Amino acid sequence: MKKFFLYLEKVEFFLASVGLLSAIILTFCQVVNRYWLHFEIMWISDFMLYIFIFTIYIAISYGASQKTHIAVDILPDCLCGNDKAKRAMFDIVKSVVTIFMIISMSGSTWKVLKRAFKYPEYATLVRWFNMSWLTYAMGAMVVFAILHYGWHVACDIYELKQLRWISANEGEAE
Repeated sequence: MKKFFLYLEKVEFFLASVGLLSAIILTFCQVVNRYWLHFEIMWISDFMLYIFIFTIYIAISYGASQKTHIAVDILPDCLCGNDKAKRAMFDIVKSVVTIFMIISMSGSTWKVLKRAFKYPEYATLVRWFNMSWLTYAMGAMVVFAILHYGWHVACDIYELKQLRWISANEGEAE
């Protein structure tokens, strides 16, 4: 299972990197076309936006794999200090709360996802682009974020068990 999550993290990081680089390159091309060549190509902006939205979803999933999200990083330092057991407990609580938040929003996500499967929508300027793919990516991001945080909970529980075993058997080695 650990290999699966390591591989998934690498794929997410690669896709997020390529997506961000592509969005930057397309934005640069659009700026050059618009302001230097005075020839705006409308579909470049739309295409860049779609790539950027995919990149955001992938980056959210990758952030979940790294145990990060928008949070105040000083809180665990103040509450836990250098105590590994307290840090593991804090991470478990944070991950479980995050999983419950994602699951609580997954009902509406599921409705939007079902609608996207039933009624595909195509872009106006990039006619071949099925905008429902953005919704599919959002659904995948929700699943991957839940998987990542569930894995973190399992790893933190395992770490707590190791710490308890070490503290229980600390004096027996002598």
